[in-house]
Amino acid sequence: MRLDTDLFRIFFALGVAALLQEMFPVIPLVPAKPGFLTAVALYYALTRPWPVALTALTWAGALTDLQDGLPLFCTIGFLLVAYGAVRLMQRLFLTATVAHGAVLVAGMAAAQTLWTRLCVGVGGWSLLWQTLAAAGYAAHAGLVAGGLGFSFCGLLDRVSGSERPVKEDNGIGWTETDQ
Repeated sequence: MRLDTDLFRIFFALGVAALLQEMFPVIPLVPAKPGFLTAVALYYALTRPWPVALTALTWAGALTDLQDGLPLFCTIGFLLVAYGAVRLMQRLFLTATVAHGAVLVAGMAAAQTLWTRLCVGVGGWSLLWQTLAAAGYAAHAGLVAGGLGFSFCGLLDRVSGSERPVKEDNGIGWTETDQ
């Protein structure tokens, strides 16, 4: 798969994710914004070769840093570390299903909260419980972001034709049954 064929889908998915991340309301039940950009970046980390994945990770990290007012390489650095972890998990058990995506993004959202607090300099023993509570809320928001993000990116791949159809159990492809 070439990088230029994926660029449109990457930028479209990142644009929609950035818009959702900025517009999604913070409700009292979950006082954390869902990381839709992180979900899109992790989807491409699971489903694409490294040049495409690193392009998506870099742009998702830069957009997150710009939206949240963070130092420029804070989220990019986290996503690069997360990329290594995702590739390792992919070899063991992880696939790009919606359920795996929701759990993956939930875990990464909690880790990203801790990373961001370290990057910004918020910490100390007095704020330990607040940091752990923020990581828990981020994990709940990550479940939402992962489910929606992986669903949207999978739909985008299927609609654009970049995902190959799966053969049915009887060996007849889905294109042959619609005649």
